[in-house]
Amino acid sequence: MRRFVWLGVFALALAVAVPAGASTFIAMSTDELVAASDAVVQGEVLQVHSYWNKSGRLIVTEAIVRVTDTITGNSPSVVVLKTFGGTVEGFTVEAHGFPTFERGQELLLFVDNQADGSAEVTGYRQGQYRVVREAGVEMAVPALEQGVTLLRADGQPAARPKAQRLDALKASVRADFERTSRMAN
Repeated sequence: MRRFVWLGVFALALAVAVPAGASTFIAMSTDELVAASDAVVQGEVLQVHSYWNKSGRLIVTEAIVRVTDTITGNSPSVVVLKTFGGTVEGFTVEAHGFPTFERGQELLLFVDNQADGSAEVTGYRQGQYRVVREAGVEMAVPALEQGVTLLRADGQPAARPKAQRLDALKASVRADFERTSRMAN
């Protein structure tokens, strides 16, 4: 009985401490994202479509991405990514911390293949970077929005990823992939 009371107090404290619309995720380093991904790709979002799942209780968004560069792993030329959230028939579900997509976006994505032939972004939005050009330099900008908290494994706040040169991020990903591949063999 005492355990249930403490669980109730903990749940209430958590509800008060975490702002509405916020999400908390365990932080993943670039090498952890690489190790957990089947591929890392750069590409352009060609199409975005949201729909109700089979039960009619969840909205799912599907994005079709044309791959322009396979940085690591094996990837088809077109990847179908699924995530929770979206807008259907006037109903909108915002899944904070989950990937979002817009037609025409250029992205760098850490991809985890699913059994149904689709894929997910590894690490939720931690595995999604927007590619933008600033003063002629391509930059990889983390897609992780404000209001999302990242924690280290010990429960302490983790540093948020920062924008960096796209070529530097790609080089880091390739180096992490090579190191992970050597350790696996």
